[in-house]
Amino acid sequence: MAIFKNDDEISEELLKKSEAASKNAQEVVIDNSGEIAVNDKHSLEYLKTNGIDANAAIDILGDKDLFAKRIRDFVSLAKSKYGSLMECKANMDMNKYALESEQLKKETNVLGINDLFIMAKAHEQKASAGDTNYVIENFKTYEDELMRVIKIVEEYIN
Repeated sequence: MAIFKNDDEISEELLKKSEAASKNAQEVVIDNSGEIAVNDKHSLEYLKTNGIDANAAIDILGDKDLFAKRIRDFVSLAKSKYGSLMECKANMDMNKYALESEQLKKETNVLGINDLFIMAKAHEQKASAGDTNYVIENFKTYEDELMRVIKIVEEYIN
């Protein structure tokens, strides 16, 4: 416990604690479109507003700490899978493309990253069937969603 010499020291300490609490507080803002924006990028609500159902993931994993570890690991996994998907697409290696999409699908399913899960599942199925047209025509959307999710998760964990 701190011992203060005078009221000014007490006020200064309270001001510091108040400023620290303000930095950690979740700020919810309604923007011009009426959308609710969560400014605390380290909250589960931030993930939820960006399409990641962290609460469902925690229910599946059974533990918030395990979710925190898996979501941190997801960034490096997603970046690795992105590189592999690009290479497989360029080489038209649909078997490996399907495997890479399957692994991404499994992880996004567990982590509650639902839109990317749906895309990864579709890409896995189409690549397994040898549908290169689907892969080529829909890759940009898949890529954009993957990059969006990586950015959100990086903001959440950093």
